[in-house]
Amino acid sequence: MKIGKRILLGLVAVCALFLGIIYLWGYKFNIYLVPPSPQKYVRVALKNMDELGLFTDSKEWVETKKKTIEETSNAKNYAETIPFLQKAIKVAGGKHSFIEHEEDISKRSMTKYIKPKAEIEGNTLILTIPEFTGNDSQASDYANFLESSLHKNNYNGVIVDLRGNRGGDLSPMVLGLSPLLPDGTLFTYVDKSSHSKPVELQNGEINSGGSSTKISDNKKIKKAPIAVLIDNNTGISGELTALCFEGIPNVKFLGSDSAGYTSANQTVYLYDGSTLQITSAFVKDRTNNIYKNFPISPDIQTNNAKSSAIEWIKSQIK
Repeated sequence: MKIGKRILLGLVAVCALFLGIIYLWGYKFNIYLVPPSPQKYVRVALKNMDELGLFTDSKEWVETKKKTIEETSNAKNYAETIPFLQKAIKVAGGKHSFIEHEEDISKRSMTKYIKPKAEIEGNTLILTIPEFTGNDSQASDYANFLESSLHKNNYNGVIVDLRGNRGGDLSPMVLGLSPLLPDGTLFTYVDKSSHSKPVELQNGEINSGGSSTKISDNKKIKKAPIAVLIDNNTGISGELTALCFEGIPNVKFLGSDSAGYTSANQTVYLYDGSTLQITSAFVKDRTNNIYKNFPISPDIQTNNAKSSAIEWIKSQIK
């Protein structure tokens, strides 16, 4: 009897462990023995929002979770739940959070690669920095074009034009401009528990988690006035690239307020291939100023940012 009881208890323990693993796979890794119901799909999404979202300590979020579960209780498929989850994720993570469908992810991966530009006007090097979406080879081309432009041209000042740059992969943008940036912490991500994760530049490498891009020459440029141009279409990684220059003495920001997506998203994959893009951290610059999806305000507000920047650079040359 004792042996039979031990075997039974052992089987119960194994079953409990097995069920626990199934639960963990479902909620953490979206691995299921059978497809989850639409209601389970919703609960998994809400659980991830709850854990990662910056605004989940609020009464509004508690009410939103409850309401979302009620509104999707009769959903017959995943698609019917998405409009309700889209509303919920905005409450959990703010305006930068969203749900991206699998077909949208595919379309984004096919976005045409736009190469940066470099031109000399007078004694000023003007670098146009478009948003970056591309493969590793294109990331390398992008970063090394900017780096070589900084090292091969003769100039007295630099304009870093981030107007219209709505984001993409941060790494090639920052690495390409890294000869202008001091090594060390560029900015810091801060989550809702005040945990910090610095993004650092060191010896031509950046720990941003983007593409594994390397530049040919990481030698720093001599001190020169740098004008950073921004506008209301400078967003997400475009804004973070701009913030890398914040607090550097020889830098001036010109243009208009940026888009105000100064935060970081974490990607969570759902069962049907859609992803939760949940805002999980705000950004602190090297001057310890924290941006909570606030826009970057330029030092000089102007509708003629380029010409104003050229004039400012001239005024700095001695």
